Amino acid sequence: MLNLFDTASSQVRPLKQRVPGQLSIYLCGPTVYGPPHIGHGRATLVYDILRRYLEWNNIKVRLVSNITDIDDQIINRANREQRPWQEITHKCESVWFDAMGRLGVQRPTDVPHATEYVVQMVEMIGTLMANGSAYATSDGVYLDVQSVPDYGALAHQSLDEMLAGGGDRAVLGAEEKRHPADFALWKFSKPGEPSWPSPWGEGRPGWHSECVVMSLELLGEGFDLHCGGADLRFPHHENERAQAV
Repeated sequence: MLNLFDTASSQVRPLKQRVPGQLSIYLCGPTVYGPPHIGHGRATLVYDILRRYLEWNNIKVRLVSNITDIDDQIINRANREQRPWQEITHKCESVWFDAMGRLGVQRPTDVPHATEYVVQMVEMIGTLMANGSAYATSDGVYLDVQSVPDYGALAHQSLDEMLAGGGDRAVLGAEEKRHPADFALWKFSKPGEPSWPSPWGEGRPGWHSECVVMSLELLGEGFDLHCGGADLRFPHHENERAQAV
């Protein structure tokens, strides 16, 4: 019916449905701290065309696309402009959907917000802590990437190769990490920052944890397509996969 490029295998493969006549898609949505640019519009339009094509072929599509409404960039802008962070996210989300509407993009079937799923994120991180895949430091909770046997499968790079190409991003805060590529699942909040309770201390979820939980909560473990912009392949999609497997 349709062939798509599969990042994991680096091959063009036939699109297979887990349930005949239905297709479930998770599309990583915007972090709402500023207006969308042409790259956002291009990526979103591509998946809208895919959705329309599938529906034209009488396939029932459930498209989940999230809103990241808590993130370092949101907090930084709120601090810089001395405005409530919620004011920024609400305004930028409205601007986002107005812009996508002008491009003729249909609204997703579901639009989960990261702040609506913090409890579930804490539960998932707790599971990773319990099985030894995550650990706490003085500034948050991190995933031990060395506990993931095939970490780097999407990027098609080894840990050493990713570390060499990561620059400052890979070594930031490395003093307490088991490996410099370990990434934050939970970030402890500074005074005045938005925060939620957790067994490890007040804080907020890491970006990569948010999409894992929202996709699994709404679509379950067996959904068909996970999509996003090419720039999300690493580290975002790689780090999502590391938590889900």
